[in-house]
Amino acid sequence: MDFLKLADGNLAYETSGLSDGDVLLFCHSLGANQCLWDRQIALFEDSHKIVRLDLRGHGQSDVFTAPYSIEMLAKDVLHLLDHLDIRRCSLIGLSLGSMIGLWLAAHEPHRFNQMILAGASASVQKSAPFDQRIARIQEHGLDSMFDELNERWYAPNFVANNSNVVNAVRKMVNATAKVGYIGATMAVRDFDIMDKLSEIDTEMLLITGAEDKATPIAEAEAIAATCVNCKLFVIENASHLAIVEQPELFDTAIVNFINKVPLSV
Repeated sequence: MDFLKLADGNLAYETSGLSDGDVLLFCHSLGANQCLWDRQIALFEDSHKIVRLDLRGHGQSDVFTAPYSIEMLAKDVLHLLDHLDIRRCSLIGLSLGSMIGLWLAAHEPHRFNQMILAGASASVQKSAPFDQRIARIQEHGLDSMFDELNERWYAPNFVANNSNVVNAVRKMVNATAKVGYIGATMAVRDFDIMDKLSEIDTEMLLITGAEDKATPIAEAEAIAATCVNCKLFVIENASHLAIVEQPELFDTAIVNFINKVPLSV
């Protein structure tokens, strides 16, 4: 693990794979950390240079000063790329990581060859549920929100039949600093890039679960219909965390897109 010193804290990151390979940058979801991508890293380490980070307030990164914004988190990514002297890369993001990807595609497109964005949303339509979640976390801690989140994150019956997976995700999220989680929740709540979507021409694959309740499929369809170089891949029997609900389909979509294999979308 390495650390990049920024103005008000240290950002944890890790590089692996080929030192001179094409770069893949992995950006995790709200409450997760870079370990979310362990399975995907194993798929690409022999063919690419890998960069992954803990966003501010997550994993081994410092909390920094909250609240955060998507712009702030995206600029952290740019600082890391500059620090590593990476001029261009491909970005793979999930949920919060996909919002960061959309901001970067809109504002710094020359830095990215392509993007794979899972559970993507270009704006939050209703802020009240996020305010309610923040208030609950402030009073009762992160563990108090999982009844709600399990319903949003997983397709019906997944929780009951996959307790090991669900508990592992819960443990990872519970390890996140409360201030960091709340700060990033505010960033998600306040994000809106709808007016920039038509300007985005980065080659892009959106991955969404057919039963996603956190970022419904209609949101991904709107992004795909507006961005000029964007494809949508829908995974059946999955909700927001298709990455763990349907791992083989999720990974195959990523590998095929990176390797320019046509997708059945």
